[in-house]
Amino acid sequence: MRNTRVFTETGLVVGDVIDLDKARAHYLKNVLRLKPGAVFFLFNGREAIDYEARLIIEGKRLAAEILAARPLATESALTSEIIQGLGRADHMDWTIQKTTELGVNRISIFNAARTQSPLKSAQLEKKIAHWRGVANSACEQCGRAIVPEIAFHSGLEPALTVAAGACKLLLDFEGEPLASSLQPPRSSVSILLGPEGGLTDVETGLARKSEFQPVSLGPRVLRMETAATAALAIVQSSPGNI
Repeated sequence: MRNTRVFTETGLVVGDVIDLDKARAHYLKNVLRLKPGAVFFLFNGREAIDYEARLIIEGKRLAAEILAARPLATESALTSEIIQGLGRADHMDWTIQKTTELGVNRISIFNAARTQSPLKSAQLEKKIAHWRGVANSACEQCGRAIVPEIAFHSGLEPALTVAAGACKLLLDFEGEPLASSLQPPRSSVSILLGPEGGLTDVETGLARKSEFQPVSLGPRVLRMETAATAALAIVQSSPGNI
């Protein structure tokens, strides 16, 4: 039976009793229908630890008594980053969910030249909060306790500036097969791809100047979200992290 795991931004210390916010309280009481005394697990996204907790229900108040800390071994040994041109909302959610499950550490999203609906500054806070919620839920499901960082950039250039991978890969039909580009094994990888319409020649040129190596996933045209997930799965499988 799978353990119930819940994300919280609250600091977690064994022995403490913490109040659960409205969303978590509703989920535990009304969706999962847990009873007082039920045991579940909390994590705060900042450390590879699950905290065993006991549910307390006192009237409308729902709280958790932290019983014990359990270190986890669900984080990948490979540090990975997806640099993704902003696509459609449902495609972005799918990309974030699946790459989080696969162990990505950082997701950098940027307004690309072919982004259909560029993200404006007025929308940024709400959109980032939504994406982080998707990542939090994916961590609850897959057993991770460290939530990947999600950052947004106004264009490709600032996203390239902060790319941190020792191995920098650009998904491109004209590149060498991705699997053959992973030897010798690397400790960190950044994977760059565009939105649904792909990157322009100018953007591809910027990536090459930033030492991104063109690599291919094969002859078939993959959807944006499929390409990001497939590339990360190949990269993770090389050192045996999937």
